[in-house]
Amino acid sequence: MINVYDTANQLEKDLRESQEYKDLQAVVAKVKADDATFAVYKKLRETQKTLQEQQMQGTLDEKVMKSLQEISQEASQYPLMMELMEKERAISVLIDDLNKIIFKPLSEVYDIEG
Repeated sequence: MINVYDTANQLEKDLRESQEYKDLQAVVAKVKADDATFAVYKKLRETQKTLQEQQMQGTLDEKVMKSLQEISQEASQYPLMMELMEKERAISVLIDDLNKIIFKPLSEVYDIEG
């Protein structure tokens, strides 16, 4: 009998060996090593977290949204931040593809057209 947890643990190990993961890990290290870029990175992440919390509570604050836009604009001036965003997109595509594969059986169960 197949143990899906063994498969999931192997997937986690394989993800760590993927080029997308290694590239992301490398650029995050570069961001952390550059004080100015890291300060913008922390500001961006903190503002994103606040916005997500507000979305979950249904209490979106226009000031936070405007702040996020301003910080995103500022971040775009930092080459390492742009590289980080590129690597985040690449790993996001990989994870989206994996999610499609993982959820395919459930999609088939609920498929009302098939």
